[in-house]
Amino acid sequence: MCCCGTPVVNGEMGYKWQPTDKPSVREPNPPSLRDRDVLLYDEPGRCGGLDSHCHHLRVVRHCGLALLVRHGGGEVRLRLQSVLEPALAALDSTSRYWALLSIYHAHNDALRAGKQDADARWETAAAEGRIRTRKQRGSNAVRVWIEDRPS
Repeated sequence: MCCCGTPVVNGEMGYKWQPTDKPSVREPNPPSLRDRDVLLYDEPGRCGGLDSHCHHLRVVRHCGLALLVRHGGGEVRLRLQSVLEPALAALDSTSRYWALLSIYHAHNDALRAGKQDADARWETAAAEGRIRTRKQRGSNAVRVWIEDRPS
């Protein structure tokens, strides 16, 4: 939980983790760029209503747009539609940061929901004995599928 008191961007003085801490600077920790990435926006973590100091965002152009995110769990690279470029250019840094973070969280929530749905489907199929396997002739590959429920 952030205790900055006023909105602070990583790299600026004023960051406080605990209420009793002296204000300090939380250093930015940007995601890595790949060869041929052209950096368009670099948005360090920040606070202001929400504590998001751990998420550093970058937008790059490389065969389209990509959103790069570094957080405590590592780095993520998401493809963005190129039509977003003018919209992102029209935003100030703070608005752009929160819009991009919303895109990242929507993506992350969708991944989690999809995984939960798939896990539930396979769990039910296992409980009902409907998982089938077949070794592929001439290789070590195995085909695995869920049989339909009997009518």
